[in-house]
Amino acid sequence: MTRAFVVGNGPSLAKTNLDKLAGEVSFAVNRIHLIYPRTSWRPTHYVRGEEQSLKSAAKYHEELQIHIDLGCDVWANLWFTKFTSMEVNTIKSCWHYTNHFDEPKAPHLWHLPMICSYGSSVNVAIQIAVQQGYKPIYLVGCDLGYRDNQPSHFTPDYEKGIEGDLRPARYANLDTLTAHMVAARSSPVKIFNATVGGELEVYERVKCESLF
Repeated sequence: MTRAFVVGNGPSLAKTNLDKLAGEVSFAVNRIHLIYPRTSWRPTHYVRGEEQSLKSAAKYHEELQIHIDLGCDVWANLWFTKFTSMEVNTIKSCWHYTNHFDEPKAPHLWHLPMICSYGSSVNVAIQIAVQQGYKPIYLVGCDLGYRDNQPSHFTPDYEKGIEGDLRPARYANLDTLTAHMVAARSSPVKIFNATVGGELEVYERVKCESLF
């Protein structure tokens, strides 16, 4: 089967040669377009799996449109597709995004075919890749290491213009880590971490450059 790459938005992405992903199946998420001036690579799939408030809907749709125009296979949360006529794949997911790692209702396993929304758009993208039949799956730009009131993505511009308060680093790290543990436990296909550095140690590590 064809392998796939799931691209997160961690600081390590600035140290990753994304041009190597040209011709590969890749899933990217959220504000990945901010790195496009630095690379000729563009993802084949674009995923917005998170729920957001209506006040940020215009920005959300703008970022969807960027990827529609690029010809990506675009996946968007069901809630937001109700407010647009855009031609996108609808993500029908649960309400686990409302749970934190330390709550009894936090999931311990995926529940496919319904996507589990717990964690982040990266974890939603992993599940879509699995459902599409790709294997193995390689993660890049999945760092963890969130810090309170500090940039935690590949560019300081990432946090600019985001309405609402960012999650405290404790929850951002532990919710995301727990979601990856759920993925490692649930996935029927092998997931490898090809991130340059970072703090995510749930999966077997591989060096990204060695894959090409």
